[in-house]
Amino acid sequence: MRRFCSFTVVPLLVLLMVVLVACATPLAERIVETVVVTREVEIEKEVVVTQEVTVEVPFEKIVEVTPTPLIPVVVSVTDAALEDDALGIQRQRWLLEQFHAIRPEVVINPNPYRYDLQTFMARATSLLEDTYAVHLPDARTLIEDGYAADITDYVADMPYPVAYHPALLALAQDAYGNIYGLPHMANGMGLMYNRRLFEEAGLDPDKPPQTWGEVREYARRIHARLEGVDGFNIRNEGALGGWMSVALMVTFGGETVQSVDGQWVAAYNNTAMVAALQLMHDLRWKDGTTTSDIATWGNYALVLDFGAGKTAMTIASADTLGWMIRNLDDLAVDEVGFGRMPNGGANATLGTGSVWLYNPASSPEVLEAALAFNTWREFDLAAFEHAVQLQAEHGELVGLPYINVFTGEYGQQRAAIIEKHANVPVANYANFINSGVTVRGEPPVAAQELYEELGLLLQQVLAAPTPDIKALLDASVSSFQTRVLDVINVTEVKE
Repeated sequence: MRRFCSFTVVPLLVLLMVVLVACATPLAERIVETVVVTREVEIEKEVVVTQEVTVEVPFEKIVEVTPTPLIPVVVSVTDAALEDDALGIQRQRWLLEQFHAIRPEVVINPNPYRYDLQTFMARATSLLEDTYAVHLPDARTLIEDGYAADITDYVADMPYPVAYHPALLALAQDAYGNIYGLPHMANGMGLMYNRRLFEEAGLDPDKPPQTWGEVREYARRIHARLEGVDGFNIRNEGALGGWMSVALMVTFGGETVQSVDGQWVAAYNNTAMVAALQLMHDLRWKDGTTTSDIATWGNYALVLDFGAGKTAMTIASADTLGWMIRNLDDLAVDEVGFGRMPNGGANATLGTGSVWLYNPASSPEVLEAALAFNTWREFDLAAFEHAVQLQAEHGELVGLPYINVFTGEYGQQRAAIIEKHANVPVANYANFINSGVTVRGEPPVAAQELYEELGLLLQQVLAAPTPDIKALLDASVSSFQTRVLDVINVTEVKE
């Protein structure tokens, strides 16, 4: 089995290249030829006679070698650069040229298709590429449903699997530990906090709280010591409240919607969601560390108050921080810290990520070539730095909070490259970057409707001094099942 260098990020796929490359360079060959020559020799007392003798004469001549054509191996892949993505096209062209130099017999055939669970299921039976990128939280389901090839034997002698955080690699494995893909990237919600306010409250800004119990403790201390500052706030305006509720629930474990015998079933009236809603209620009613308007607090209000130093902690994604950096001119970027999503016991965060899976119908030769391409672009540090440097040179934000899916020396090397080209204070996000938390996905069906439902429920919980949270959840689940999921179930059966 071949061993490969490896490559980085970026969805890349190649223009079709002609692969009749051969060893056709003319070679010089040393030849020895036998010839007969006439010369004079002296024999006894200066008598000269003429003789014919045989001698060997070495010389070189050019010998043409017949070219041996390479047999092309065509690999189809998803996530090609889109027509309007100039930076992506530039990156893709570079990747293809570099890989062609390494494996000239491999032809990468790109497809711009981007994964979506619904469209994927519709095209998987006939249009599945040899290697395709899917959302990391969805990988296990696709593996269990038979859409991915087992690549355990292909990577058995490679160093790559041990470079991953086990919790993240597990998302691309089955229940027996067999490997079906190698994660590409991961991201999710984290604890965004104000480092200056931490210092003013006597807290270490390099050591953000790691659990929800510590969040409550920090929030009480900040609220008590800093006048006019809320210790912790979240967004709770319409569906935002539902999104925040699911993000909190994920840290405690639990599911929102499950598939049972082919039917979607609401399952968010679980102990994890009770714990999540109870946490917010306690922050509001027991600790008094949130804004009094928390029940209807909006997105813009949050970012403005956080930027103005009126809120010390919240939960957010890297996208939120990126938006703030680009749009809030007075934001003190150096004061913003980003820590791991506080742990409620599940060591998880609501987020996303990417993993390359492989078509179980592809031949071993194609699977080997596809894996070679993916591992090369993922693990080759020069290739990774090319991607990061390209982003920085084109004015994109480099160094925003991300979950480093790699550990050990390789994880440190990638982090060093990002820090080298970063244009944001990436050191302030170290606790999040190195957290190694597992990533849980959005609700698999009717996500927006569910967020709306849970947003209303969270407002009910926060508005009442002593709500019966479990009873409210039970009533909500019953209603949501009838109004939304049962309708979807019937529709899917008809289709």
